[in-house]
Amino acid sequence: MKKSAVAAGFAAAMLYSVAGAQAACVTKAANATSGSESSAKWFVMETMVQAVSWGLWPGFVAANPEYTRNWKVAGHKVSNDKYQCKSDGGQVTCRGSATFCTL
Repeated sequence: MKKSAVAAGFAAAMLYSVAGAQAACVTKAANATSGSESSAKWFVMETMVQAVSWGLWPGFVAANPEYTRNWKVAGHKVSNDKYQCKSDGGQVTCRGSATFCTL
């Protein structure tokens, strides 16, 4: 009986650790329209950062004043950022997605 309780506890601990590891990364997506492609991409990333946590927003704006391929988001690694952009009557609309992993 003790072995089965220990095994059940071990299984639960493993399940919890796997779930915790998966919860450390989230993928977000957003759309934005602006006057240029680089500006629209910046607004897409800004919106995704806000979706991760509003508390990250002030630091994001300070660290990333314009579009970059190396986004800085406090306490997170940003990866797999992808964008699809198209001209839209003098404006550019982009949709994008990115994965945010807690460091």
